[in-house]
Amino acid sequence: MRKDTESLIDPDEIRKLMFKNAEHSFAHTAYREELKRFYLLEQGDYAAVDESVKILKADIQGTLSPDPLRNYRYLFIVNTGLATRSAIEAGAPQELVYSISDLYIQRADAENTIDGIINLNREFWIKMVDTIRASRKEKKYSRPVTKCIDHITSNFNMKITLNDLSEVSGLTPCYLASLFKKETGVTFGEYLTGIRMDSARALLARTDYSYSKIALSLGFCSQSHFAKTFKTHVKMTPKEYRTAYGDTAFSLT
Repeated sequence: MRKDTESLIDPDEIRKLMFKNAEHSFAHTAYREELKRFYLLEQGDYAAVDESVKILKADIQGTLSPDPLRNYRYLFIVNTGLATRSAIEAGAPQELVYSISDLYIQRADAENTIDGIINLNREFWIKMVDTIRASRKEKKYSRPVTKCIDHITSNFNMKITLNDLSEVSGLTPCYLASLFKKETGVTFGEYLTGIRMDSARALLARTDYSYSKIALSLGFCSQSHFAKTFKTHVKMTPKEYRTAYGDTAFSLT
């Protein structure tokens, strides 16, 4: 069905670019070659890292911008997105992979050198391979418990009850509580708190967020409740932890 709005790209522009590429004997990487590095990535093979270097070469991947630095940045962003989806297909935790991807794209957006983009690309692909390998070494849980873990990981900053997880898993609260403890070694509440404490450490060390903002963002009802829980699990107050490990040069703000 034809839309009323006109295309922003004239068909003649497309034909012109195709002619220009043919005139200079240029062709984008064959689809089979495209699949090669992503196949290696999904297998957790570090050979994918060396293959990934090719994604930044304009003579192979094409020109997305006449500015060399911007072209490297665009190619990095496009292929990081594709690698992210491959890592998730390989079984790596979705929220973890998306978070890693977002951070590397943010760094690339602020990077002012081509060498910097190239280094970010290599580091990102290594981290993706590491993440895929690590996910395969982790204990495999039953489907109901896996659903609960995914729900907790995606919503740890919100109030989560055993009844919520019961609906997610399809099991009764009593049976689910027993199964979750049996498979993970901790109660669902302890698991949730562990996720929140990991996030709290990252926020305290990598941002200048106020303690109250961190508390609320992690689902705690008050700053005092957050501080008490943090001290119990980390054996340091939030202030002591930030003083010891803080580095806002990598702030998420």
